[in-house]
Amino acid sequence: VPTAQYMARLLATPGSVPPLPGPYDSLDGMPLNPLWRPPLELLFIELHEEAPISHSVSDLGATIRMERFLPRYLDTYKARAGYAGKAQTFVLFPDKGAYKRYAESVTERLKLDCDHILYIKKTRVGDQIGQEQKLFFEESAEGHTEAEKKAFHPEDHVLIVDDFTNSGSTLFGAVNLVQKMVEGGSGKDMSVTIFVSHLVATYDPKAVDAIRTKLHALGPKTRFVTTNTIPSTTDLLKGDPQVEVIDVADFISDLVH
Repeated sequence: VPTAQYMARLLATPGSVPPLPGPYDSLDGMPLNPLWRPPLELLFIELHEEAPISHSVSDLGATIRMERFLPRYLDTYKARAGYAGKAQTFVLFPDKGAYKRYAESVTERLKLDCDHILYIKKTRVGDQIGQEQKLFFEESAEGHTEAEKKAFHPEDHVLIVDDFTNSGSTLFGAVNLVQKMVEGGSGKDMSVTIFVSHLVATYDPKAVDAIRTKLHALGPKTRFVTTNTIPSTTDLLKGDPQVEVIDVADFISDLVH
């Protein structure tokens, strides 16, 4: 969030006024040198926290537009030949925060019932954050009552969703939990897809290598899907048979036209 706020203000700030003598303002009141025209609108894709950014440049005459990539990906996921259908498809969020951000999109795009939209609760012991080894869902769209998902069948498909990851620990922890809950077969025979909008991976090639190793350890039926918003990390995974990197260029083009 601080980086997003800094970049928004940096991009929306007019250039410095050149020294006199001579003209220093153009007809629209902007400086001639450097000839910098701040954008009237800034587009952010899949921010982790949207509220702090939404008004960060209002005093500079610019507006913030925030869009989510997940609805577009859900359409793609549903349209693929291997889509299991709503009866055998489950979407799992690694924490309640992600569930609150995206559950509505899942309902709109995939038409899943409430008991097919799952989440994991985080646990805190001192400074340590972990995952409760149970899956939950809200029994109605109003979210008044909570129930527990007890098991999966080998033919079920699970899509695990989050906006970004650094180490992949919560995402891969979710896969491990799902695989343990498969009845009547091996957990590694179940089809699991992980989708994250941004592969941050602390911008470190070693972190990317660790994510690849964890992914392969889960078996060939676990896939990792992300976008190319951070090429320095996603380029390192291109060509991996269990990884798909989606180009966001068409998405952005559709948004600005």
